[in-house]
Amino acid sequence: MVEKDILEKIVFLKDLPEPVLEKIGNIAHLETFDEEGILFRQNQEQIFLYMLVSGKVFLNCRSTLGRSLTLDEVLPGRTFGVSALMGETSSTFTAVCVEPCEIITISGEKMRELFENDFKTGHTLMLKVVSIFRSRMKMHTRQFLHSLATHPEII
Repeated sequence: MVEKDILEKIVFLKDLPEPVLEKIGNIAHLETFDEEGILFRQNQEQIFLYMLVSGKVFLNCRSTLGRSLTLDEVLPGRTFGVSALMGETSSTFTAVCVEPCEIITISGEKMRELFENDFKTGHTLMLKVVSIFRSRMKMHTRQFLHSLATHPEII
């Protein structure tokens, strides 16, 4: 169980009513991970939703040439691993702690059960998921266009 005051530090959970935070807190776990700890790997089934309380996490992927590329740097308050909410999906990146981290983990299956039992909460949180995907798509598009501009030989 994770206390409400810790959940309130997470942007994804911002502005949720106290009863909803309590429901989420009841299925959430606060875990500590060491520096260089791997939370999950690229192409691995995405089981948990992650919310960073403290520390820093890099989201990396491997290129076809085997190079590790950092797609994003996750800072406290941010959520990642939202694919776990979709069920039976694999991760598109590897999540690595770059310093000791405190992370809230929630089973995607438990969250889907919560959504089925409380449609309003499910709707509210899935709108937040859409917002996360939209902002990440914008960021990755900017990164891609920058790469094309600085390396025209890619085309």
